[in-house]
Amino acid sequence: RTLLRRDVGQVLDQAHVTLHNEQFTLLETPDGLRLNLWDTPGFGNSHKLLKRLQGRTNPIGWVVSQVWDRLADKPFWCSQQAIQNVRDEADVVLYLVNATEEPAMAGYLQPELDLLSWLNKPVIVLLNQTGLVDQDRHRHLEARWKHHWATQPIIHDVMSLDAFTRCWVQEGLLWGKLIHILPEDRRSLMKTMADAWLEHNLRILHTA
Repeated sequence: RTLLRRDVGQVLDQAHVTLHNEQFTLLETPDGLRLNLWDTPGFGNSHKLLKRLQGRTNPIGWVVSQVWDRLADKPFWCSQQAIQNVRDEADVVLYLVNATEEPAMAGYLQPELDLLSWLNKPVIVLLNQTGLVDQDRHRHLEARWKHHWATQPIIHDVMSLDAFTRCWVQEGLLWGKLIHILPEDRRSLMKTMADAWLEHNLRILHTA
């Protein structure tokens, strides 16, 4: 919802709502360049999953071959699908967290970060549920989360992007951050898409 500007899938106050990897086109230029956004299941029992993966000589091959978990432990199987998707499809991981949580008290964070570190994909943390638009509050929340993860090399940035209070200017900031952390050979492509996105939104603003 936050980046696509529309509701997709189911929105429920419970775990494991997303059961499958879903692909959406986030940005597209007239000449066919496309930025895809993948909505994946959560990692679930991250500690269990990481332990299993680390014990395999071909960990992703093991994930692909798992059928029993799909029937016996659906949440765990969904976690495996998320891991496979991140490895195969992602250039950057947008990691959504509840901004109101105390980072040090959220026990699931470190195991999930260990999984992302194992995959070695750059991460931008997006703070959701930041509440009403209040720049001082947003700066405080961002500072708290940045401090908590200051020693984590895979986390390249932390920024507020609430599903209900976000604006297109924040999205533009996100595209700028993506340009800087992408591999060198993809930066110019991302900049072209970001420029097309900006032109489109400015056109909407000027005609509103």
